[in-house]
Amino acid sequence: MYRSRTYRQVIYGRVNDYMKATQELNAIARKRGWPESTIWFPVVGPENEVVTEEEYPDLNTFGKVLDAFYADADAMKILRNTKGMIVQGSARSELVQEMKDLLA
Repeated sequence: MYRSRTYRQVIYGRVNDYMKATQELNAIARKRGWPESTIWFPVVGPENEVVTEEEYPDLNTFGKVLDAFYADADAMKILRNTKGMIVQGSARSELVQEMKDLLA
């Protein structure tokens, strides 16, 4: 299992707009059969940071969904509209892998 997380610091007063955009992206994801994002707010840390998270069964699925997302005009239109809601330079992403077994 792989989990993709994206961290973004949202401009004050724009959190609801950003959450609405994420909900719109989730509607597209549902239609396309992609994993939907869950929305998280850190309890401590940078203010107005929003974390979105999606789960993927394997790296191949992650790559296919990412390629399809970037090629989807509807999804990209919504994503581009969020750029004015984000503090420039604050966005970062990570991909983590679940570890179930001991290493060799």
